[in-house]
Amino acid sequence: MPVIKIFTTEAVPRAATEALACELEKLCLDLLRAQPHAIQIALIQAAMPRGAQVLVEAHYRAQPYRDEAALSGFMDGVEQSVQRHLSALPRIRCFAVDQAGLSARH
Repeated sequence: MPVIKIFTTEAVPRAATEALACELEKLCLDLLRAQPHAIQIALIQAAMPRGAQVLVEAHYRAQPYRDEAALSGFMDGVEQSVQRHLSALPRIRCFAVDQAGLSARH
């Protein structure tokens, strides 16, 4: 973990997808202090008849160092990266997952 899902109404060119993923991975490493092997990023083209053109959902394990300041910096970085590569202002939602409530494999 973290798991970042980006839902967009438009198809995204491969080069933009890779550049966006690299920037998001760096944010996860630097601000969320994630382990490289635990980062999952998905870009999904979706029909979204209401709301923003781009929706970002980030799920991450709750940790004391993932505080308000870290999450604020993370969301600022996500917003800038999405605007740069997808030319849209994203709606961003972050969800802390309590370790006790998390079951996972691989």
